[in-house]
Amino acid sequence: MENGVYPLLPDTILLEVFQNLEHQNVLAAGSTCRQWYGVSRDDFLWRDLFYRYYNVNRSIPRHPAATSWLGEFRRLYDTIPCVQVATLKEHRDQVLHVSFSHNGYLFGSCSKDCFVKDIESENINVVKRLFQLQNRNASTIRTVMVADCSRHNSPDLLLGFEEQGLSSSPRVFYLGSDSEDECYNKPKYSNESASELEAGVQDSAEIEANMDTLGLQPLLDEKQLEARVADLFLQAKTKSTDMDILSECQETQNKKYLIFTTGSLTYTPHQIGIKQILPHHMTTTGPVLGEERSSSEFFDPLDHTIDVHGHIIGMGLSPDHRYLYVNSRAWPKGCVISDPMNPPPIAEEIDIHVFDLKTMQEVTQTLRAHTAYTPNDECFFIFLDVSRDYVASGAEDRHGYIWDRHYNICLAKLQHEDVVNSVAFSPVDQEMLITASDDCTLKVWRSPRIMRIISTKPTHKKFSFFWLNKK
Repeated sequence: MENGVYPLLPDTILLEVFQNLEHQNVLAAGSTCRQWYGVSRDDFLWRDLFYRYYNVNRSIPRHPAATSWLGEFRRLYDTIPCVQVATLKEHRDQVLHVSFSHNGYLFGSCSKDCFVKDIESENINVVKRLFQLQNRNASTIRTVMVADCSRHNSPDLLLGFEEQGLSSSPRVFYLGSDSEDECYNKPKYSNESASELEAGVQDSAEIEANMDTLGLQPLLDEKQLEARVADLFLQAKTKSTDMDILSECQETQNKKYLIFTTGSLTYTPHQIGIKQILPHHMTTTGPVLGEERSSSEFFDPLDHTIDVHGHIIGMGLSPDHRYLYVNSRAWPKGCVISDPMNPPPIAEEIDIHVFDLKTMQEVTQTLRAHTAYTPNDECFFIFLDVSRDYVASGAEDRHGYIWDRHYNICLAKLQHEDVVNSVAFSPVDQEMLITASDDCTLKVWRSPRIMRIISTKPTHKKFSFFWLNKK
């Protein structure tokens, strides 16, 4: 010790000792003396503790807004809304959705009990109909949102590292495996030999070559013919894209996108449709809601379509509207959909895909931890929400989940008694989260840091100036 009978240990030896301790023991040792305090705050020490405790890939750099590894350790440890502070039992049936107002002062929820709680709305004189989009194979448009690209200049997270996950095709997992990390690598016909498959491919290629030589078209069954007719009808009734307008708009940063779920192969939503809202669409002229178009008018084309090769069950935008987060359950790799009314089986694992609306490409690795069990032919939703640093989602395994957006790690599981359908961060305080569940409750969660502030807040005495009220 400094003033004791024991000699001072070199900092290098202390640092090596501290590297073998847990983070709480390092903090406790730092309160011993000035030397130990200085070594216990070493940034390289906390970098090693951070990667070891959170099991983060060491190729991921520190958050760009972080000033120290100790501060970053505290952020993930202390600011996650994982402490339950209230259970609201206002509903009498399953709670399906929850959402905050823009200022964060109110939140609303809806339930199967036919009640909507605490919802305010603005009166709009004219609601203009912007687009009429073709809905093939009765694919349900279940989620609609608008992304304002003018917010992209605000600071945001670096979601990728070393160009990880820049491929446009999402990961697909083997549906028959109990392992969460095993990928689906089996061939479509696993009981056939490689030579038989090769021979089959050669035979089909020879048949198609012979038909092309003779000028014949391949035979189509009834389902394929119906799909072909629908495709031709869509092409005939869809407006052609005005490339001049699009090229002009690409130069501006004030773009707005209409984003929704759709599908062209089956009625379950498996694609993200994106339509750019141009400046002339925002005028007060033109058809308004309720005015019908004639049958001769065309459908509007989509500007971009993203296929996630799976059943989409929820979407959410980052606060700056640059990144789109998508909850989906994957289809088997290589599956072929021949009947639009018979969608393929879906995985129990839920994947969160992240798409950059600047590049229309998928970024970062797929986030996974939560599961769902509803069959592929039923309508269901698992809503998610995104804050500045975190992303949260419900699940059918009776938990809500929170991930860090930068490090792509799951930080917390929030317990319920039944399916968690929806989650919502406060727009003004990401350390507050609300979850909605089939157990008929809403739960409010706060971070450990906020709970300490609340518990240690001094209670001020109230002074009563009663004599001022005397007549």
